[in-house]
Formats: sequence, C-alpha cells, structure tokens
Amino acid sequence: MRVFLLRHAEAAAGEPDASRDLTAHGQRQVAQLAKGAGAVPLAEAAAIEHSPLVRAVRTAQLLRLATGSGLPLKVLAGLRPDDDPRRTAEQLGRSRRSRLLVGHNPHLSELAALLLGLAGGGDAIRFRKAGLLALERTARPTRARPYGTWSLLWMVPPDLAK
Repeated sequence: MRVFLLRHAEAAAGEPDASRDLTAHGQRQVAQLAKGAGAVPLAEAAAIEHSPLVRAVRTAQLLRLATGSGLPLKVLAGLRPDDDPRRTAEQLGRSRRSRLLVGHNPHLSELAALLLGLAGGGDAIRFRKAGLLALERTARPTRARPYGTWSLLWMVPPDLAK
C-alpha cells in the first residue's frame, strides 16, 4: 500500500486563509507536475483526497484536469494545516488501498515524519509547495508501531518537476 502526499501549489496571500486561491505560478506548478511524477499516484489511488481549503481543492482539480484523470475528488477531514497528523496516520495505517492526499504544511511534513518514524518530526522534511512525496507501507500496524512501518520511495520537489 502506498500513500502519495502532495502539498498544494503556491497560493495568493490574503484573508480569509481558507479562501486563498492559487497564483498563476501555482497553476503552472501543478501543470508541470502533471506532466511527470504527478500522474504516477493517479494510476494507483481510487480518489484524490484533499483538504477543504481552496488552495488544496484547486491543486487537486488542476492535477486531475491536467492529467485527464477521471478520479473523483473527495474532501478528507483532518488535512488542514494545523490538524493533528496522528489522526491521518491512524487512517493510513488501517488503509488497504493506495491513497493520494493533497494538503498543507505543517500537517504533511509532520505526517510523513510520523509514518517514517523520524525523531526530528516535521522539521526533518522540507516539503515545498507543489512537492510530491511517495511512501510505501512495508508492515501493518502493531502495538509498537501503531501506524505501521513505512519507507520513503521518492520525493519530487517542484523545481524537479519541470
């Protein structure tokens, strides 16, 4: 089982935070990602799951559009920037199918660090906007490893997607 974590692309500044849309540069970031590694998770996931914040919704919509994917878009509770990543890690630990999640920092960095068992937490991963990270679960959850055992497959920062 794999999980693909995609941080939303560059968004405009402004308030309210939840309504910030992507900039033109952010839209180009998603288009570039879709030409390469961004298509990989779409072949394995059953849906594009995203936070309800506009910048994550738009990133998910543009990825689907740019790749011609027919995957459904689904809001997934617990993907907001300050949501507890342990809740998402528990869901992923129980999941039987590969997942594609579009969200925000610090949540995604902390989630990846939890799954990988990194002592430095979210600070150990530099997760840039429009970056895509792939993890694979190598063992199911146990009492000692409540989220399972995970390994890093690859990470694509936005400047390598070009």
